[in-house]
Amino acid sequence: MLFPKLNNTARRLSLAVAGRAPAILPALPDPSQDGDAAPDDAWGLWRDAQRSVLPNGLRLVTARLHRSGSVAVTVGLEGGSRYEAEAQCGISHVLEHMCFRGSDRWPSSFLLTSSIEELGGTLDGYTHREATAYYSRLPRAYAGKALEVIFDMVRHPRLTAEDFALERDVVLEEIHQDEATSAVVAEEALDALLWPGHPLSRAPVGTEAAVTALTVEDVRTYWQRHYTPDRCIVAVAGDLEHDELAATVARLAEDWQAQPPVESELAPVPAEPAEPELESRYASGQTAYVYAGVRGLPSTDPDRPALELLSCALGELASSRLWADLRDGRGLAYDVGSEVTSYTDTGGARMWAGVPPKKAGEAVERMIAQAEALQQGLPLDEFQRAKNYIVGELTMACETTEEMAHWLLWSELAHRRLIPPGAARATYERVVPEDVQRVASVWAPSRLQVAIAGPTPRRAARLRALVKGTPLASKSTKSPRPRTRTRRRA
Repeated sequence: MLFPKLNNTARRLSLAVAGRAPAILPALPDPSQDGDAAPDDAWGLWRDAQRSVLPNGLRLVTARLHRSGSVAVTVGLEGGSRYEAEAQCGISHVLEHMCFRGSDRWPSSFLLTSSIEELGGTLDGYTHREATAYYSRLPRAYAGKALEVIFDMVRHPRLTAEDFALERDVVLEEIHQDEATSAVVAEEALDALLWPGHPLSRAPVGTEAAVTALTVEDVRTYWQRHYTPDRCIVAVAGDLEHDELAATVARLAEDWQAQPPVESELAPVPAEPAEPELESRYASGQTAYVYAGVRGLPSTDPDRPALELLSCALGELASSRLWADLRDGRGLAYDVGSEVTSYTDTGGARMWAGVPPKKAGEAVERMIAQAEALQQGLPLDEFQRAKNYIVGELTMACETTEEMAHWLLWSELAHRRLIPPGAARATYERVVPEDVQRVASVWAPSRLQVAIAGPTPRRAARLRALVKGTPLASKSTKSPRPRTRTRRRA
């Protein structure tokens, strides 16, 4: 159940595209605002944030919002598409779907979801590249019920052959829809350029060939290896006591035994591409999507806040450079934007635009020009606007129980400790123009990879020469035309 494409503002104020980490991934915090001595305002509205670890390795993180009528329960497992072999690409996503087909106590999808919905709540999940999460938001009095349901889903899923045959078809239809969406195809093509041959180059949804080849036994084996207590994080936000929640979680996990470590953990990140490249793929429709991106920074890199601030000025605001140039100034696109993604040991930064196919070349030119302009850093007014925006977002980031539960979950996933929102906010407040100037080299045009999806691009050789920064051979030369990799997708 992957999240749909969202507009730029929604990307940062809610969970991001395709189950990525929420809004702003908790940054390496300002030490003066972190730890046991953190002032109360570092947690904003929240109090009594606590973390505990069960003997079997399960981690529980909670934060209390007094007088809140709702509670949000999130259970995350350290097992996403980065842990998959190429032949089983998409198995994490298939397993997530299968967990919604029913469990021992609620043996059908209807009984499972209705058990929460009849209480006024919601039940959902998503597959990320480094984790899979299941979550519920419902009235505070039913927090225990949400924990029971989600624990039964992940600990005792039915995983029957009949359910697998049905749900595999559902996942295949999801894949087919993605293959017909030029924005998704272009983003996948860019990932393939940034991390060639690596699990990060493959979308969590999986590929048709790999998902078709899966068996129910494959899914059961993957579940046994990855859904273990030492890989599990339970995050709860609401007006509840930590000790009360800890007692409930301990009961539900009482006989859940840790397993030997997974043999193959995260695959090493491949070497960065040696030069700019263009990847062109076919997608139906009348809009071509152009994605341009570079390798970025890991989630724990102290320069990541400066890179996010730079991305904010580049394309995440309606007052950003991409909006002013491609949309407002040239009328090239309705959907333009940029974002930073971060993982355990690597990251990416990208910008995009949906344009008429005949305008793809102009969009590529403008994106290269924007990458070049970033090398000068940001004028003070742009810097301050982007900084104020992100600081403002972090001030408002965890006002709801659902936002706070996901913040707790991803703090634990990225840093293995509690990080107050105010401590992360203070980190961004400390960013100065010199920090942004330093990280601007990440966007060097010599590192830029470009992907286009839509009707076959015109003048492909010219586009490739533009991306690679080489002059196009004259028409009189007999040299072969530079080849652009074009892949047609059914």
